Amino acid sequence: MKSSHIVLATAFASALFLAPDDGEAAEWKEGMSSPKVKELQQLLKEKGFFSYPQATGYFGPITEEAVRAFQQAVHLPTTGVVDDATYAKLRAFVPTARPLSVGMRGDDVKVLQQQLKQLGYFQYPQITGYFGTVTEAAVRQFQQANGLPATGKADAVTIERLRQAASQRTTATSSSSATLSIGSRGSKVSELQNNLKRLGYFTYPKITGYYGTVTADAVRRFQKDNGLPATGSADSTTLTRIADAVKKKIAPPAEEDRSSIYLTIGARGEEVKRVQTNLKQLGYFTYSEITGYYGTITADAVRRFQKDAKLQATGIVDDATYERLIGQAPAPKGQAPASKLDVIELIADAAELLGTPYVWGGETPEAGFDCSGFLTYVFKQQGVSLPRTVADIWSVGKPVSSPAVGDIVFFETYKKGPSHAGIYIGNGQFVHSGASTGVTISRLEQSYWKQRYLGAKRY
Repeated sequence: MKSSHIVLATAFASALFLAPDDGEAAEWKEGMSSPKVKELQQLLKEKGFFSYPQATGYFGPITEEAVRAFQQAVHLPTTGVVDDATYAKLRAFVPTARPLSVGMRGDDVKVLQQQLKQLGYFQYPQITGYFGTVTEAAVRQFQQANGLPATGKADAVTIERLRQAASQRTTATSSSSATLSIGSRGSKVSELQNNLKRLGYFTYPKITGYYGTVTADAVRRFQKDNGLPATGSADSTTLTRIADAVKKKIAPPAEEDRSSIYLTIGARGEEVKRVQTNLKQLGYFTYSEITGYYGTITADAVRRFQKDAKLQATGIVDDATYERLIGQAPAPKGQAPASKLDVIELIADAAELLGTPYVWGGETPEAGFDCSGFLTYVFKQQGVSLPRTVADIWSVGKPVSSPAVGDIVFFETYKKGPSHAGIYIGNGQFVHSGASTGVTISRLEQSYWKQRYLGAKRY
């Protein structure tokens, strides 16, 4: 037989290897093809590890990744090769975690959200135990970052990979206190956020003490501007450089060198971003992105804010406008603040009530809520008193052209005029107490609500 024939015969025999039965597997690995590989893929699919639409019989990279994920889940060496131990474990494996998806609630969802929050993916203020679109988006981001199919559903592979990542993060955080990174918590993180805020990099409205993606992005921008490796993690070098920058910034200059805030069309930079961010939180800046450029859209937003805050409506951010907007100075005597609401806290309070049943006339979590009872209860937690009926709430609000977070959206349902309402929470969604759902989250674009939408008002 010619040598070339021998090579071909050997390759053909390898490709058509037969996997032994009863748990005996002579190292199935990438590049092999066989009906037995198809059975392997089907088995992996049943256990929630093989995500390809169909079993092909070819052991390629997707199959290898599925095998690695399974081996990690059962604490076997993650070789991607199916040996006797892997095959035996696979046949005996029973998934313990139910797949989680939109609409589900419970302790499993709470654990999922906590782990996602620890890793910086879940940024909602509260752990709700409800799997909504915010949780779905966080799961999808985690899946994309970890090479998993980005379905937004937490299947067995995702749940196991997430558990391992959270465990590793906890270990890394406890073993390396010198470096702050995503998942870190405590006074050191609060101090870092305060320093970054003074330097104009950290624009989140509150100092949280939690190192999430917002803090990581702020650190990364500082590192990039200061010639440091832009890792997003605050090591000792980064922390020292930030502290030095703060000392220079807060050192009192000579009186004649003090500069006033004066931002107008054409200005750029971190202060402009900060102004836009605060205007957006209050519902005045409606552009889709925070640009850092002061154009006509920003000027118009500033002008509307100044008018509501009883300031001269110039469209220019001077010291008085800046202090009122950023919240560093109290409102002048006799004037109300530009916004009475802390919208983050408002939405967090509402989230805690998800799942509360609908009860006609209900106005407490214990008794249940009707539509307006839910609104009056949540706003009262923020010190804002609303009338008791939807029609009266409508009559006292300030109309807005498009809703911002914290605004109330109104609908005409069972009678003419406003008869149902909810709190807008962003991304085209609102939270409300529905007669058939209790307190839940719905989308404005759903046909039922879209056809009945009347408008939004601010309080």
